[in-house]
This record gives sequence, C-alpha cells and structure tokens, in this order.
Amino acid sequence: MAIKPSFTNADVRKAMQIQLERIETAIVSRLRYIGETFVNNARMNGEYTDQTGNLRSSIGYIVLKNGKVFHENFEKAGKGNDKGVSTAKDYITQLKLKFGKGYVLIVVAGMDYAAAVESKGKDVLTASSIIAKKELIAATRSFRKTLR
Repeated sequence: MAIKPSFTNADVRKAMQIQLERIETAIVSRLRYIGETFVNNARMNGEYTDQTGNLRSSIGYIVLKNGKVFHENFEKAGKGNDKGVSTAKDYITQLKLKFGKGYVLIVVAGMDYAAAVESKGKDVLTASSIIAKKELIAATRSFRKTLR
C-alpha cells in the first residue's frame, strides 16, 4: 500500500516561499531597529559641540539585501542643514557598491572631519558601534536558535 501525499510540489514551494519571506522580514526589521538605535544614540550622545549641525546630520544608515536598498534613514538633526545629509548619502552610495550580496547594515558619519573629532577623544560613533555590535551578536544568536 503506497502513501500518497495530500499536497503538491507547488504547495511545498509556496510554504517555503512564505517562510523565506518571514525570515527576510525578521532580518530586515532587526537591522532597521539596530540602525535606528545606532543613529539616535550617536546623535543624542555625541560628545562634541556641533556648531553647524552638519556632523550630527551626516549620521545615517542604510539596510541592503543583495545590493538592493530596503530602508535608509538620513535626516537633518537639530540646526543642521542639507549638507550633512547629502554628504552622508554620497558616502553611503560609494560604500554600498562594495556589498552586492547578503544582508548589510551600513552606518556612517558622512562629514570628512568625523574621524578627526573622534581622534580628539570625542565620541561620534564609537560608543554607538559597541552597542550595535552587541545587538547584532544577540540578534544573530536569537535568530539561529529560532531556525533550529
């Protein structure tokens, strides 16, 4: 006596596609959350006087999957103008070309003097990077447990 399935190959493919979409949504949602937390923390807790507002406005992020933009956040901060935002976007445009595969979160401080501010002992992105790294590690572990 043979066992006959009550489903088709198309049913299996459809169920797998639904599960893949759920996984993708979970990954992108977590990367967005980490990106938003990073940007908010970096802008609010930066240990420097941002005279023009451009440095804080140049802090932003982008989430990519296989080079395709899923989400981005670039906006003026405080008294900043569009120079900070446009500089960050230009920098991200260059960086995203290096990441054509997989899921990617890129966070930048686009102004060219951000590193100089950090070198003077002022926090621009460092503290937020440490927090984001911990969050990414925790998210990866949680995600792996869910898939098992």
